[in-house]
Amino acid sequence: MRQTALIVEDDPGTRHVLSSTLATAGIDSIFAEDGAGMWQQLQAKPDVIILDLSLPDADGLELLRQLRQQSDIPVLIHSTRSDEIERIIGIEIGADDFLPKPCNMRELLARTRSLLRRSQGRPMPLARSEIRRLKFGDWILDTASRELKKPDGKPTPLGVSAYALLSAFLEHPFEPLSREQLSRVLKREYVAYDRIIDVHVSQIRRILGKQDDGGSFIKTLRSQGYVFIAPVEAS
Repeated sequence: MRQTALIVEDDPGTRHVLSSTLATAGIDSIFAEDGAGMWQQLQAKPDVIILDLSLPDADGLELLRQLRQQSDIPVLIHSTRSDEIERIIGIEIGADDFLPKPCNMRELLARTRSLLRRSQGRPMPLARSEIRRLKFGDWILDTASRELKKPDGKPTPLGVSAYALLSAFLEHPFEPLSREQLSRVLKREYVAYDRIIDVHVSQIRRILGKQDDGGSFIKTLRSQGYVFIAPVEAS
């Protein structure tokens, strides 16, 4: 089945370049020139969104904030607003990746394909193939539905990158995971000063809140990476 990208971009030239690039990998494109158009095109159930932040009728970050309240569709921000603060805010709100304009189209295609692979999910390892729920603290991650929720609570939307990282932590509780290892989870090339991993971890921490003892679920290990410090019960 062919996959579809929703390109939210008001510049027709950029829309053409993006759609032509995606087409080389067999990815179809649909378009929205503004925020209102984005909401309409979501009815077509695209597989990924490429989002510009500067739109005629809305701020892209606010659109992303609203989107994350109802959907975990992968979002790649592609924008001239690309300073570090914008990048951090975008990832904190729920973007899965961020590329500045202009960028190498091959890299954008690679990042988009990576998001699509992550959103499709992978089978659990054979020894744990029957696992459906991972319980920790007051939370449950359902690996079948890819939903994070508290008992008797509504699912909490997770972007595909946050889901992938949280799954990795729950698969390896109390085991230090380096930023390089976590970059491989996201199928990203590890760059020492790239803060994408740190921002995603901060997002997960914000969602999970504190444990009963007041501590965080994820502890930072200086010069090493992170470690998940809560028991995980698999069923």
